[in-house]
Formats: sequence, structure tokens, C-alpha cells
Amino acid sequence: MGVPRTTVAVRIDEVDSIEQECMKKCDNPRCPICYPNWKDEQAAARKRADDDKHDCINCWRVYQKKAEAIVSVDDPVARNRRINAAYAQLWLDDHRFQWAGLAAFASKQVGCGLLNAAEMIGKSNQERDAYQRWDKTSSPLERLSPYASPRMPVTDQAFGEGARKVYEMLAKGNTALFLDVWPLHMFYKEFGLQRFDRCLTERAQLRGSVTWPIADQVPFGTVKDEIRRGFSAIDAGELTEGVAQLARHEQLNILQPAMYDDSGFAMLMRANQFAWALNIPTGSAREIQLALVNQCTVAGANGKYEIFSRQPLANLANADQRMAFVLRAAQRFDELLRHPIEQHSVENSLFLLARSGAR
Repeated sequence: MGVPRTTVAVRIDEVDSIEQECMKKCDNPRCPICYPNWKDEQAAARKRADDDKHDCINCWRVYQKKAEAIVSVDDPVARNRRINAAYAQLWLDDHRFQWAGLAAFASKQVGCGLLNAAEMIGKSNQERDAYQRWDKTSSPLERLSPYASPRMPVTDQAFGEGARKVYEMLAKGNTALFLDVWPLHMFYKEFGLQRFDRCLTERAQLRGSVTWPIADQVPFGTVKDEIRRGFSAIDAGELTEGVAQLARHEQLNILQPAMYDDSGFAMLMRANQFAWALNIPTGSAREIQLALVNQCTVAGANGKYEIFSRQPLANLANADQRMAFVLRAAQRFDELLRHPIEQHSVENSLFLLARSGAR
């Protein structure tokens, strides 16, 4: 016996109804009619996403390890020269990386601060060592005389301790900033903005497995808006905006918590500014400037440099005051790069900084 015609008609109508209902829901990737293989496709998509995530992490690891190799020397002064060279080479390879060119000069200035601090530490140590040798070898009668011992002024010892603090903080900030920003530039340079944006959040997966000297102050790989905006501006050819955004990231997200929020370091910077601005003869106060040459300092009305402030109460630890200084230096750097003659001098200085890392 055959199936009644009415029953067949009902079943066909039911199937048509189901198909029509599914067709209405074709935006639903789990519709069994429209997407009969949705489970397999979803699994494949999940695997591709996982593979891409692991690929991002592995690429970040490559550049972090390269950065670690650059800063692997123990001597902060030698390490600073390598950092200067790496920043300078970034700009020489790609002039869009204007922040890196400016950072080469700023890092060089940190190196000058390290040398100045090391000199004060050395002077303090020599006086202390000479006194200790005398104290061990002198007679009781000599020790009774207030004029017999070698000079060990309290001020020199205080300056020596302050210089030790400055030395440690400058070295830490210099290293941490490089480990943060140099790999960002290298990743963008290699893979472009689209993949940079897609992979940026995965960088934090390296936390705990890479060198990061400021882990107590700043979690490694934290994604900040200034990073995205900075590299988007670079990609769009808006180099001035790129420098401004990366400068904000550098100063506010890294150096402020790593260095300037330290009350001891902030106090030493204020004391230096106060003594220098008022010409107090401490023998240790130095002008805070950013010289856009490969030397530590320059002078003259047309010199290629920018100073922080001439005011004795100016505070380098204040983020707004420091950002104003950095942006003035960035503008001066941009002007020099646009000058038909001065641009060659700046490029030559960066070339020399790039070569100095090999010493």
C-alpha cells in the first residue's frame, strides 16, 4: 500500500517550513540546514585562532630575547651605549621612527648622568678608603689630632650616597624603557600595523619569562592606548603625533612609576635643579638638558639642545613639567630634521651613536 497523498504533502510542507525557518536564520552559524558542518568549521576556526595566538607570543618572545641580548652586559655605562646604538639604528633604518631617533639622544643623556654619578661615587669612595687606611695604620697620638686624618667631608659622603641612588635609578629606567619600546618598534617594522594591533595583547603572556627590572612598579606587556595611537600615527605618516604619543607612553606609563614616583630620586632631582639654577657651588649640580648631538652638552644661542628649566623650583618628577620639556625637545628635533643643513649634522650624530655601541 502507498503512503496517503495528504500525509506526504504534510511532511513536505513541514520540511519546507523548517528549511524556510533555517534560511531566515542563516546569520546563525549553528543552523544545521545552512551550516551542516558548523561544528567542524568552528573547531577549525578555534585552532586557527589558537595557532595565531601562539604565533604572536612566539614572535614577541623573539624580539624580547633580542632586546635582552643587547642589554646583557653588567656595566650600566656599556649597556647604555648599546641602547643608544640600537635606538639610533632604528631611526637610521627607518626615518618614520622619529621617536627612536629622539630616544637615542635622550638615552645618551642618561649615559652622561651615569658618568657624572659614577665620578661622584668614585670621589666619595676614595675619600672613605683613604680615611679607613689611615685609621688602621695611624698611631693613637695621630688619631687625637683633628688635622692628621685625610679629608672625608660629610658633604662629599652625602653626595656620594645620593649619586649612588641616581646611578641605580637611571640604569634601571634606561634598561626597562628599552626592553619595553624597542621590541614594539621591531615587531611593527617586521609585520606591519594590522598584525601589530592583533598581537599586542598577547605580549603580556610573556610576563614572568622575560627580563623586566621594574616588575614591582609596572606589569610587563600592559597594553596602553598611547602605544596603539603612536604606531597608528606612524603608519599614517603623522610622525609628529607618533612621537608625542610614544613620548607620553615612555614618560607616563614607564618612567613615572619606575623612577619619578620614587620619593628619594625625586628629591635628589629637585635638589640638583635648585643648586644649578641658583649657582650654588656644590660641585655636583648639573643642568638638565637634552643635547641633540653625540656629546653630553652643548652651548650657544643656536645650539642643538633643549633645557628642562631655569627655575630653581622646577620639578623634573612632575609629569606635566617633564612632558612639556620632552615635547619641546621633540619639536626641536623635528625642526632640525627639516633643516636643509642641520639635518645632516643630526644624522651624523645618530650614525656616531649607532657605531658607539660596538665599543
